[in-house]
Amino acid sequence: RPIQKGDIVTIKGRMNRAFATSMEVEVELWAENPVSGENGLATRSFVTMVAVSPHGHRIQVPQVEAGSKAEVEQYNAALRRKEDRLIHCKESEHLDISKVKREIQDAEELAQAKGKRIIPEEDMPLTEMLETVLPSHANAAGTLFGGHLLSLIDICGAVAKPSRPPNRTVLLDVETLL
Repeated sequence: RPIQKGDIVTIKGRMNRAFATSMEVEVELWAENPVSGENGLATRSFVTMVAVSPHGHRIQVPQVEAGSKAEVEQYNAALRRKEDRLIHCKESEHLDISKVKREIQDAEELAQAKGKRIIPEEDMPLTEMLETVLPSHANAAGTLFGGHLLSLIDICGAVAKPSRPPNRTVLLDVETLL
């Protein structure tokens, strides 16, 4: 459902998996017409957020542990999506594939290491935000600007992380923007 001027947008985000310095966050945007009550899923995406130090360098992120069956499925699917991105990046040669493969291996080793710091499920709440689509957020046809949509996804992705550090993240990639 297209997001229209005047709609109330609910943005929901949850971290699916942490890698060495990045994390995948699933973000859904739901639009509701406050007059008619009509609502529906407008878009869903998987974003990759990278943890950075105050100096802009990548830093390690705490690992998460999937609890429920659905969380385990999302956790495993996040790895498959990352591997698919690697294949795509290798084809386009925009990324050092060996470096990213090492990041995946490092994350797996970190998760299995003794003394690991695992973020418990209760510290991984669903992030939920609300926004009203104002006239300045919409184009001449009355639908939400794509750039504003991406900014909402970016904000939600940045806050849908553990309540513990890292405190700073940046958006690296958006996948499956429906």
